[in-house]
Amino acid sequence: MLAVHFGAGNIGRGFIGEVLHKNGYDIYFVDVAQPLIDQLNEQKSYYIRLAQEKEETVLIKNVYGLNSQTQADEVIDTLAKADLITVSAGVNILPLIAPILAKGLLKRVEAGAGAVDVIACENAIGASTTLKGHVLDEMKDNKAKEAILANVGFPDAAVDRIVPNQTRDGLNVLVEPFFEWVVAAKGMKTGERLQGVNYVEELNPYIERKLYTVNTGHACLAYVGFAKGIPSIAEAVADQSIRKELEEVLKETSRLLEEKYQFDGAELKEYREKIISRFENVHLSDPVERVGRNPLRKLSASDRLIGPLVQLYDRGIQSPHLVKVAAAAFQFDVPSDEESVKIQSMLKEKGLEETITKVTSLSADHPLVTQIKEQLEA
Repeated sequence: MLAVHFGAGNIGRGFIGEVLHKNGYDIYFVDVAQPLIDQLNEQKSYYIRLAQEKEETVLIKNVYGLNSQTQADEVIDTLAKADLITVSAGVNILPLIAPILAKGLLKRVEAGAGAVDVIACENAIGASTTLKGHVLDEMKDNKAKEAILANVGFPDAAVDRIVPNQTRDGLNVLVEPFFEWVVAAKGMKTGERLQGVNYVEELNPYIERKLYTVNTGHACLAYVGFAKGIPSIAEAVADQSIRKELEEVLKETSRLLEEKYQFDGAELKEYREKIISRFENVHLSDPVERVGRNPLRKLSASDRLIGPLVQLYDRGIQSPHLVKVAAAAFQFDVPSDEESVKIQSMLKEKGLEETITKVTSLSADHPLVTQIKEQLEA
């Protein structure tokens, strides 16, 4: 069996590649980094190292590389033959891969190659649906669009695996042992079911459970840890005052998940504890400056902090610990991070209230703006 995966980075090799390999696929990684492509074609294999006390490695073999810029025809031909297509190139890259993906999908439709699924494994809600829109935009006429819609599935997915910043070790990747990959079955065109993947009818509860627990928790440790001068995530969670803050934040987001999706409270408590134990893993601990990067995105209206804050407020539920973390995100001052620099510049030029409203998209008279402002002034 043949899989094409867009994005030969650490998530592609260290997460998606492992699952595809264990399901018997030969994998063609499509990327634009020629040194990475050359390594894949020379070695045709690499190791995944599990970040745990007792070292364990997993050999991933039958892997190849294609450069979408210099080998476009080969990429299109391979897409036309693929049994499965996956993506982990970054949400901002989806529009860039759509043209070549569209050509490959049209070629397979014209050749009568049968149905195929395209799964975008990005840290974003509805990434496959977004990619589908970009692909359809590439179609010249309605007949081509109808052919794609009839033969290609774009099931949305939720993915979760901590892959820390890597020290250079060739193609080999260090990852945490835990992973979760959930796919919306209703968006599929094939009957393919991968071992290690959870197929569900309704994906949104799982996306938000992950976003409002893993990502919100990570943000809490990064921003509160940074404010206390603590360098790493594992050190932050080991600090008792920060750990207590983390626990309270995740209780607040769990309440939202219970109210919104009727998750079982005991199961959410177990899930929170599992996530916190992952943060404690000293073998993969990331610097808080890396985890906290891109605060503009993380403070946006639908993301991990403001998203649950607003939804809890709309349900009449106060969430003071989330407010505290949101305020800490505005104080994240890292000169090497472009978004951090922009927020600090806005604070100096426009002041607290205008900066908060602009970054979060909340109205100036929203009570949450006042709460965040008061926390920053405290």
